[in-house]
Amino acid sequence: MHTLGTKGSVRMAEQARLLDIENDREITKETDSQFLFEYQRAVLLTLKDKGVLNEMQYRYVEEKLKKQLEQF
Repeated sequence: MHTLGTKGSVRMAEQARLLDIENDREITKETDSQFLFEYQRAVLLTLKDKGVLNEMQYRYVEEKLKKQLEQF
């Protein structure tokens, strides 16, 4: 389990930071394929929101990720 905390004052934007990791283990496609899919999808959504990817590029890559997930 990961523990997150926040740092900052009222005037400063809050920032999340990692405080502790418990039960640390390796994440692999074989054991955690759904987690990896969601993580990669979150990165894609961020890239789309920042304008790095357009809607068509995002959907194309998301479909490829879904097909990878179905293989496991």
